[in-house]
Amino acid sequence: MDKVMELIGGPVCQAKVDSSLLPGDGQALTHANKEALWEIFKQIAVIWKNVRYESSNLKSSWLEMLQQKSELAPSYTGEYINAIYVVRELVAMYGEQQAYRKLFLENGIPPGPPGTRLAHAKRYVVDEFIKLQVMMSGFKHFGGKNYHGYVKGSRYNEHALVRQYEPKENNS
Repeated sequence: MDKVMELIGGPVCQAKVDSSLLPGDGQALTHANKEALWEIFKQIAVIWKNVRYESSNLKSSWLEMLQQKSELAPSYTGEYINAIYVVRELVAMYGEQQAYRKLFLENGIPPGPPGTRLAHAKRYVVDEFIKLQVMMSGFKHFGGKNYHGYVKGSRYNEHALVRQYEPKENNS
């Protein structure tokens, strides 16, 4: 029988909210907000151990995505601010390393539409950051042999961007 996990966090994480995107149009992210969100993005690589240099080589692309998602309607700014509050509560309750591990891997969020602040943070922020990180280079560090980043080049290239993987011959 499957063990049912309890939802992690306290009153902020477990607060009930509508499953639709949290309002964010007309709001702007501060520098401190961006730094708090960057920490969430960096912690994905820390937990998964799949990106080098504390993700610093991905920051410019991440900032571009953040700008697009927060300055154009529908804005994710409300979701980003919510995620910051959720992470702050988790860190206060569990400590930094355990907080991120629980958020990413052991959160107790039930399947279906997000109905709590924690579920919103996971679906609209953490999951989006994970997709972006894997798309930008995270897959390569999981052992991809023929992978130089998913976001690459123009769609009008005359030459294929993917080359066939040829394993080194074993001369034993």
